[in-house]
Amino acid sequence: MNILGTARLALNRIWSTKVRSLLTMLGVVIGVAAIVALTSIVDGASQGINKSLATLGTNQLNITATFPDALTEQDAKALAELDNVSVMFMQSQNEGTIATDSNRVTARLVGVSSEYFYAVKPEIAMGSYLSQNPAASNSRDVVFGADAANDLGLTSDMLGQPVKLNGQDFRLVGVLNDQAGFGTSGRVYVSLDSARRIFSQYPYVSSIVIQANSPDTVDALQIAADRLLRERYGLADETLARYVITNQASLLSAVGSITDTLGLLLTGIAAISLIVGGIGIMNIMLVSVRERTREIGVRRAIGAKQSDVLSQFLIEAIVLSLAGGIVGLILGEIAAFLLAIIGDWTFSLRLDTIALALGFSLVVGVAFGVWPARTASRLEPIDALRFE
Repeated sequence: MNILGTARLALNRIWSTKVRSLLTMLGVVIGVAAIVALTSIVDGASQGINKSLATLGTNQLNITATFPDALTEQDAKALAELDNVSVMFMQSQNEGTIATDSNRVTARLVGVSSEYFYAVKPEIAMGSYLSQNPAASNSRDVVFGADAANDLGLTSDMLGQPVKLNGQDFRLVGVLNDQAGFGTSGRVYVSLDSARRIFSQYPYVSSIVIQANSPDTVDALQIAADRLLRERYGLADETLARYVITNQASLLSAVGSITDTLGLLLTGIAAISLIVGGIGIMNIMLVSVRERTREIGVRRAIGAKQSDVLSQFLIEAIVLSLAGGIVGLILGEIAAFLLAIIGDWTFSLRLDTIALALGFSLVVGVAFGVWPARTASRLEPIDALRFE
């Protein structure tokens, strides 16, 4: 019998036991759906983190004070004079209270120098940024991050209205659309001098951010910045500094490695479901061999070869596994789409995920279908016909 005739017999057998076939492939369905969905979760999380870090710039160095008096405005101006520095801005931040006539919340008040909005370029939801004119450093304008604005219940008709920050009057000029920002959406922005007056921090700053001309010069700039600050404070190389320098590119690379490892771990866990599904297929196929022993004996007696019986049972196992893989792939992609909506990340139909799911299904069908198929093909016709 040719392979098409054998395949037709296998498919007819699967169709004649539809309920059993559906239950048999259930393990594969769950395993493949889990792999596709978990892969989507890891990809989405990675996209979100990378997008958030990208908003800070991969060619930026963030120098953060570990003590209130560790960094000064003069340090920032010295750092701005280093080679390969294109932009420098300062921040002064602390927890504070924000109040309108009807609401009062606690948020992080961030004072920024005039170059901040030029360097970070956050998206504005309504109103405008703080003025980038250095002459406006003493202004009483305030810009809210998205979460802080929602917490306080700000609306567009409140632009230009007074808002109290730690009891001092400021004027609301804008709200950012920065939900995608990395740890920035709950902030409230004022000028650097205003923040330092609120918290009595003059002339100190909480952090200094310097942006290199290109990503290729970031590492060299980090070394130069650390050397400059150590020289200014007379610190030896082995002395613990009172500041921390964060390289955004290194952080992005580290996050990528973590998400890749997490993806492999979750995929491995989901693959266990596929193995369980494969064992289920093998178990049902062995039961099927026992139930169809007389049928196999009749086929062998009228001329069917061992290879024909082997092919039929192997095709049944592969079809069950592949069918389960296709159903699981569809369910997994639907779940991935819904997760993308909930997680607010981009949904993409990845060919490598499809190939991985179907490839796993094929391997499971072959690996766990061979033994039952060989068992069926090795039955002697006389013994099979005598089987009760």
